[in-house]
Amino acid sequence: MEIRRIHESEGDTVGGLWDRMCREIEDGGPLTEHGRRNLSRMLAMCAWHRDAFCLVAVDGGRIIGFVNGCTDIGDGLLPGLSGEVDSLYVVPEERGKGVSRALAEAAVSWLRDRGAATVRYLSCADAHDDHKFWKELGFEPDMVCLSLYRDE
Repeated sequence: MEIRRIHESEGDTVGGLWDRMCREIEDGGPLTEHGRRNLSRMLAMCAWHRDAFCLVAVDGGRIIGFVNGCTDIGDGLLPGLSGEVDSLYVVPEERGKGVSRALAEAAVSWLRDRGAATVRYLSCADAHDDHKFWKELGFEPDMVCLSLYRDE
């Protein structure tokens, strides 16, 4: 297995994996055709973008997972550059083989190599398996996001 930066021509393939990820999430669902097209373009731009990245796990010429994120100057509350891991996905048939961990470690390395002092991953409050995975990589819980939804 190889982990590398996405090639611009692979935006549609990874966009398809993103759609698959959305369908697997509780309360998720398929992307609209317009949304998938825009997302695929954004992912393709990660091939050359200075601040954003998408890394892919490739096995036997097939993309089996991805991780994406970016560096940012943040809101000024933390000194220096910060990094964020946005999403990580591995196809179900390849899970449990260390692909997720390899992608996560590659993402952290990519962010650190570009000067990110703090790396963040935001997760849903009840995603306990997700929390366990990132904690095993050294991440620590340090914030809670509370939301107020509009009654409709």
